[in-house]
Amino acid sequence: MPVLRKEDIHIFEHYVALQTASPMKVVSSAMHNPGFGYFTHFMNRSVPKTYDERKPHLELQQFIHKEGFPIDNTVAMMTAVYAKFATIREFTVEGIHLVVMITAGLGNAVDITRAYHRQEQYYAGTINTWVMINGKLSDEALFQAMISTTEAKVKAIIDEGIIDPTTGTQATGTSTDSLLIASTEEGEYHQYAGPITMLGKVIGHGVYVTMREAIQKYKKDKEENL
Repeated sequence: MPVLRKEDIHIFEHYVALQTASPMKVVSSAMHNPGFGYFTHFMNRSVPKTYDERKPHLELQQFIHKEGFPIDNTVAMMTAVYAKFATIREFTVEGIHLVVMITAGLGNAVDITRAYHRQEQYYAGTINTWVMINGKLSDEALFQAMISTTEAKVKAIIDEGIIDPTTGTQATGTSTDSLLIASTEEGEYHQYAGPITMLGKVIGHGVYVTMREAIQKYKKDKEENL
């Protein structure tokens, strides 16, 4: 029986959150508590598109504290995408079980190969991705899972026809994408998570499917609010 299910991730008005009974092994590029560690609380916070806080890390810490989350045990990201648009999906294939959460904001889509043409400032709108894996992962597998997730994200963006508005070329992401990989550290052990492995294959499929749905939600919202 999987330790973590998609129903464990909750969508509130201003953020998406997960709390686990046991610490998860995490690697992330999150704003708050990035890097490698063990954590029980996770937050993907939504802020207004007009958000222009000069000290966003400090302001985010204050928000985390205000909401009752433990500062030292919470990994938190930020986005201008409404929390209600979070796409959460669960995938089970041949004993591999994982949960994917994505919020996709594409207002500042970027072609990484042409990024040197751009002058960037901070944007809150971004693609934030969580991949939560039921299993034990080596450090190597955690980083390979980040690679597998990123490759699947780019393929989804390509297939959805997202263009970098500055260069007019195919976008590969946004200028502020954030990614989190976490494992429950219970169940099957995985040394690797590249596309040659079953874990990597399920990550690739799960992220691709979830990413396309999240992008389609973004497109629909844009069309309805023109």
